[in-house]
Amino acid sequence: MKNIFLIVLFAFIGLTAPNVIAAQNVIAAQNSMDTSNSKLRFSLITCDAGDDLYSIWGHTAIRVVDSINNTDIVYNYGSFDFNTPNFIAKFVKGNLRYFISSNNYSEFLYEYQYFQRNVHEQVLKIPTIEKIKWQQELQTNMMPGNRFYLYNFIYDNCTTRIKDGLFKHATINEYSIGINSFREEVVSAPYKGGLGWVGLGIDLLLGAVSDQRPTLFQEAFLPILLYKKLVLNSRIVSATQEIKYNSKKPESDIAPITILILFLALYIFVSSWNALFTQRIAKCIDISLLVLLGIGGVLIYYMSNISIHSACHENYNLIWLHPLYLIAIPLYFISKKWTGYLGWLFFITTILFMFANYWIPQHFSKSVMVVMVIALFLQTRLIKRGRDAQYQ
Repeated sequence: MKNIFLIVLFAFIGLTAPNVIAAQNVIAAQNSMDTSNSKLRFSLITCDAGDDLYSIWGHTAIRVVDSINNTDIVYNYGSFDFNTPNFIAKFVKGNLRYFISSNNYSEFLYEYQYFQRNVHEQVLKIPTIEKIKWQQELQTNMMPGNRFYLYNFIYDNCTTRIKDGLFKHATINEYSIGINSFREEVVSAPYKGGLGWVGLGIDLLLGAVSDQRPTLFQEAFLPILLYKKLVLNSRIVSATQEIKYNSKKPESDIAPITILILFLALYIFVSSWNALFTQRIAKCIDISLLVLLGIGGVLIYYMSNISIHSACHENYNLIWLHPLYLIAIPLYFISKKWTGYLGWLFFITTILFMFANYWIPQHFSKSVMVVMVIALFLQTRLIKRGRDAQYQ
């Protein structure tokens, strides 16, 4: 259980020649550019998602080619150090310090070639004076006293920092890329990457804050979204290219909602079959669910009320998924009567929550609703346990 929830939390981190697919002829485009712009060339680098959780949303970097000083540097925001003391505690609390890093473009590509992640480049057409200013800002950010900052998954990450610089030094139009909410984009990435259970866990952890509709300035907060934003701003993109290392599509696993529905059916079946072994199985499921929901409730309470991860704040899942399930575990064995009382308390609050769902400013996916129904059936089991005590 500890590993499962830690995996969910780690939400918030060439030997062969590449196959290059050019959308335009990059060399010709560069030669056709004004010679005054050729000393500095800025490119937005968008990297495809990786297999690890912290890379499932992809990555954004900025490439700066300085033809005068003969340098080719890639700047990366959102870097972190696994060896940081109390790494897990700081990560959960939200006060883990992230920082900007840089490396040579060829070294940068080698990492993505090794992990077989495609790299997309959009060469930016920015006024020379703005390029100079941006380069100076990046170099200033690289100074020891300026490198570190507190990461925010939706407001301050590897993409938003580069997006902020882009909006500052270039003229971006106001076309929308059609983002309904932060949650929708954050949760969909793990599902698309074959990590459906991670997506469900993140969906449960995110609060009502993440259901806000981004402004035109905020909506490009993830790598692929900023890439799409620039596609709509073709006048500031002089050339594009793709360095392709991987052509495989993510393998699709069984959707969590399917497994959850099958589990609910099994739970109902063994609970209804009045045989000794099925009743023992049903009781084991009861205890397991109390532990799972209780731990989940503790985690949601902490992320919503104690951590500084703003995307998890105002989480209404606490009404039905709360730490009080842990209290029901000892009562399950000590007092059937009080187990029934707790069952009624949980059941009434969950039912009221489901009826009030329409007015709650938080989105609840179908998978989350199935988990809610499983909790509801568990609560009826607790109520039945209390009733059985009256006839003994």
